Amino acid sequence: MKTNTTTKTNQQSINAVDSIWDGWLNSFKTLQGFQTEMAEKSLQAVENQKEFMNTTRGALKKMEEEETKIKEEWKTSLQSTMNTVDNNQGNPLVSTWMNQIEEINNSVQALSWTPSKIMLDLFTQSQDQFESNIKEALDQQQKGRSEVLKTVEQLTEKMKQTHKELLPTV
Repeated sequence: MKTNTTTKTNQQSINAVDSIWDGWLNSFKTLQGFQTEMAEKSLQAVENQKEFMNTTRGALKKMEEEETKIKEEWKTSLQSTMNTVDNNQGNPLVSTWMNQIEEINNSVQALSWTPSKIMLDLFTQSQDQFESNIKEALDQQQKGRSEVLKTVEQLTEKMKQTHKELLPTV
């Protein structure tokens, strides 16, 4: 009976050692899971920024199209008014004046949209570079975590065995 009790006690000690080290290893894996989750959240934030840039680009394009449409409507209306005033005689001064107004409108449109487009392009390029750098860094971190986890798993197994060898045997 004593041998049975001793064997049972030894088995309980071995199970306790396994539980302690397995718990420690699971805690380590949980920590790594949090790190992976944070990396995913970082990528999602970068993706949200990219979507914002694309939405802004679309809004600017739509505004520019609307401005062009309004400019064309204004030009047509002005041309019609000038033709009525000129009694459809085709005065070259009216034509020259209309061309000058169109050039001024084109210049104003270019001056008003070019800085916004350039800034948006610069932001987009910076965002693309930032995203590339983030992905590279996260890939390197993931590789490092994988290597560390493999080493920790091996170390944990060795520690379990060493700990079990230190248990008194009866």
